[in-house]
Amino acid sequence: MKAPEDIPYKFFNSFSMDGRAVIEYKYANDCSEEIQQLINNNFTEATFSESLRRIEKREQNYYGPTDGWLYEALEKYPISGKDVCIMGSTHPWYEAMIISHGSKSCTVIEYSPRQSFHKDVVYLQPEDVGDRKFDACFSISSYEHDGLGRYGDPLNPDGDLGAMKNTKDLIHADSLMYLAVPIGIDKVVFNLHRVYGKHRIGKLLENWEIVEQFGFFEDSFENNVNGVNGSPYQPLYVLRNT
Repeated sequence: MKAPEDIPYKFFNSFSMDGRAVIEYKYANDCSEEIQQLINNNFTEATFSESLRRIEKREQNYYGPTDGWLYEALEKYPISGKDVCIMGSTHPWYEAMIISHGSKSCTVIEYSPRQSFHKDVVYLQPEDVGDRKFDACFSISSYEHDGLGRYGDPLNPDGDLGAMKNTKDLIHADSLMYLAVPIGIDKVVFNLHRVYGKHRIGKLLENWEIVEQFGFFEDSFENNVNGVNGSPYQPLYVLRNT
C-alpha cells in the first residue's frame, strides 16, 4: 500500500474549507510494510516497562509539553478503576500512562494490527470494537491524521470530524475524553496532519462540553508554533460526552 501524495482536485476545496485553511505539502508513507514493521518493533514488554519507569518520574516523551499537561489533567480528572480506550498508537507510551494511573483496562483502537504485551492492554482494529463502551477515551495527536491517507485510511476531507463523532458512541454519556491536536492557524499539511484554527476547531468539538483546557495561550489560534521534534504545538482538552 502507498499513501497518496497529492490532494485530488475533487477534494481540494473541501480540504481547504473553501480557502479558509492553508494547504501545504509534506509526505509520509506510514502505511508501507517497512514503516509498519518499524512501528510494530515498539510494541514490546521492554518498551512498555521503560515507559512506565519514565512516567513514574513524570518525564515527557515525543510530544513534550503535551505530556506535562496530561499529567496535570489526570491529577484533576483521574481514571483510576476505569475502562479506557486510546484512539491510535505508534508507541505504547500512552498505554503505559493509562495503566500507571490505575485504569482497570486499556483498549487501543488502531487501523494497523498490533500484538499485545500486557494482560490489561488490548489492541483492536475499528471493525472489531463492536458495541463495547468505555469510561474514558484518549486521543493524543491522532484525529488530525484521519482522512489524509498517511496510515492507509481512505481519503476524506472530513475524516477527522467523523472519527470524533464516532468517539461519542464509544464512551458512556458524561464520560471524559482527553484530546490533543495541533492548534494554530487553520492548515492542512498533506498528507501529514491538520492544524486546527478558529474555523476548524469548533467543528471538531461540536456537541462536546469543554471541561477544562491545559496549555492554551491567549493567541494559541493565531500562530503555528512547533513543539519538540518538529511536532506542532498540541495543548490538551478535557471534554465531556454530552
